[in-house]
Amino acid sequence: TTARANKAAIIFEGEPGDVRTITFAELKDEVSRFANALKQLGVERGDRVCIYMPMVPELAIAMLACARIGAAHSVVFGGFSADSLHERTNDAACKIIVTADGGWRRGSVVPLKRVVDEALEKGCPTVHKVVVLQRIGLDATNPVAMVSGRDIWWHEIMEVQSSDCPCESMDS
Repeated sequence: TTARANKAAIIFEGEPGDVRTITFAELKDEVSRFANALKQLGVERGDRVCIYMPMVPELAIAMLACARIGAAHSVVFGGFSADSLHERTNDAACKIIVTADGGWRRGSVVPLKRVVDEALEKGCPTVHKVVVLQRIGLDATNPVAMVSGRDIWWHEIMEVQSSDCPCESMDS
């Protein structure tokens, strides 16, 4: 380990007031675990991953995990519509979409997973899996429809992953 391992890499404060601090060592482990999760889902060097998430540390983790395994990522702003998400996902021929059940924006809940489902209904033939971060939480006001065989909860796929994932060698 290095002298920086236990220093804060990310200090996060969410809109509802939740606070998290992630050290460099924890960040490296989370990035490696998510990189292994992407590999388990069939993402390989050169593949594309769409990231449609709220501003949470997992967004940076997903981006860094893609870089670690040599996959390109396309970040789509969480305020964009299903049509915009559909177009960007198809333009990049993304294999996976990483999203959240929802996010907060100016005090209101944005139902991100619902927007992803609507975009996929319009036809995204290259998307095989959707990874969903539980950010808002499940309740009657924010139900999350998970499609069997396609949708996977972030926390469920992460709990079985190793924190060892060597970087893919890439040309500069």
